[in-house]
This record gives sequence, structure tokens and C-alpha cells, in this order.
Amino acid sequence: MIPEALERILRSFPAVAVALSGGVDSAVLAAAAVRILGPERVRTLTAVGPIFPFEEGQWARRTADLLGTDHREVFFDPLDLPAFLENPPDRCYYCKRELLVRFQEEAGGRVLCDGTQADDLRSDRPGLRALRELGVRSPLAEAGLSKEEVRALARNLGLPQARKPPSPCLATRFPPGEPVRREALVRVARAEETLRKRLGLEVLRVRFVRGEARLEVPPSEMERVFARRREISRCLLDLGFKRVSLDLIGYF
Repeated sequence: MIPEALERILRSFPAVAVALSGGVDSAVLAAAAVRILGPERVRTLTAVGPIFPFEEGQWARRTADLLGTDHREVFFDPLDLPAFLENPPDRCYYCKRELLVRFQEEAGGRVLCDGTQADDLRSDRPGLRALRELGVRSPLAEAGLSKEEVRALARNLGLPQARKPPSPCLATRFPPGEPVRREALVRVARAEETLRKRLGLEVLRVRFVRGEARLEVPPSEMERVFARRREISRCLLDLGFKRVSLDLIGYF
């Protein structure tokens, strides 16, 4: 069930610590590591703090319980980092590097691994530089597994994340150059949580642009959301956004 290349990589480690975000990639890596090495040789580490959606922490805890790993939560607040606050194009590098350093401290000598997969290597991800600099291993990418192959493996392993949409950190809602501030992060988190409940949508993004909210939803939901534009606008204005717009391209 575990691809041979991935099994070979994992068997080369005496013990691992997996950066477990709650998403499908890291859940698959943790599950595969438990299958190959046994739960006693796998520690899972989850970051919690103001930039991480609360529900992602819940997913990570449930996954660790399901797999029976030694699970540790690491509080991390990148708002203490000047480079993060100013939000340059390589913001993710500064954030990820500091977080991985803390994960390495919690790894207890285990090989620290993350859920980067092969398709991630083809996109512009400044955080990948932090992985290389710190020697963090990415077994899924090393095994050549694509995002679709990882999702298929999640289904085979019986993981609840098999159909779960991605939910990256809240800082991704701020375009480069838009300063990231604590109050704005809280506003975005509340906006997305409220709209998910009201609209019944799993996937949506509220982008923060100069104090305005730019709502992104899948193209298939565009008309339904537009029909409720007054309700949605009132909700977001009440949360403190200056204006509300709907991205006509939609979220993919």
C-alpha cells in the first residue's frame, strides 16, 4: 500500500518527527511513517498560534490520536518577526525557518520531516529554502509523489483528510507588501468562520487588501454567493472591513 520509494526512504530513518499541519500531505506522511516505523518511533509536531486556523489544529489532534503518535503542540507567533510583519514576497521563508528551528528543538534527535510533495517543488515557495538550509527532509517529494498521488494514498490509508480542501496559514490572505497585523488576522479568521457557517461552504477565502475584504469562492458557487451579497457585505462591514468585493475569477 505504501509506495516502495517512500517506504525505502522512511526505513532509512531510525525515528522521525513529522510536522503535522492537519492537511492531507502531512497526515499521509505521518500515517505512512507509523505504518513503516511503528507509532513509538514517530513524533508529530503541530504549530498553534495566531496565523493558524483553529480548525487545522483540531484536524491535527484528531489525526495524531488516530495514529497513536506522541503529539506535541508548539506555540508560534511570527508577529514577533519584523520581516514577517512587513510581508515581503519571501515572507514565508522567514516564518518557516523560525518555526522549523523550534520544531527541531522538539524533535528530540529524530529526523524532522515535512509534508512537501513533488508538485510543491514546481511552484514558487520561498519556504522551501528554509527546508534546505535546516536539512529538513521531505519524503513525499523525495519519493516523487504528486498531490493527486498523495490524495489517493490518503484514501487507501483511510484518512479523513482524503477529501479535505487545503487551508494554509492566515497570512496567505495578505498580498505581498500588505502589512500583517494581529487585529487584521483576527478579523480575517472571524470573517471566514462566519461565512462558512452562513453559506455552508467548505472552501472560501477572505483576502485582506488595504482594509478591504476581497471574497474568493469556487466559480460554481459564484451566483449563489452574489445573490446573498447584501447579507455578506453587512456581515463583513460589521467586522470592520472598509469595503467588500467578490473576485470574479474565483478560488481554484
